[in-house]
Amino acid sequence: MKPVDYRNEQWEDVLKRVHGDRMLVYGSLVSVGPCTTRKLAEAMGWDVLNVRPRVTELCQLGLARTTGGERGEGMYEAVGMFQAR
Repeated sequence: MKPVDYRNEQWEDVLKRVHGDRMLVYGSLVSVGPCTTRKLAEAMGWDVLNVRPRVTELCQLGLARTTGGERGEGMYEAVGMFQAR
């Protein structure tokens, strides 16, 4: 998708795209709190290569954001549904 497509999406369309692995990663990010994708993957018991793309997608959807860095790795936190809307 192009950036303009994300901008033009309605909230209901965004929610339809947050399911499966994206929802699992979002839920874990909410419960774990701000962390790197590596730490999130460890907490979930997943490979980091499965978590990173989902976090990127959540950032594109407005449901996650960067919060700084730790030794060259970005830190991410979940954005609440109400705030993201």
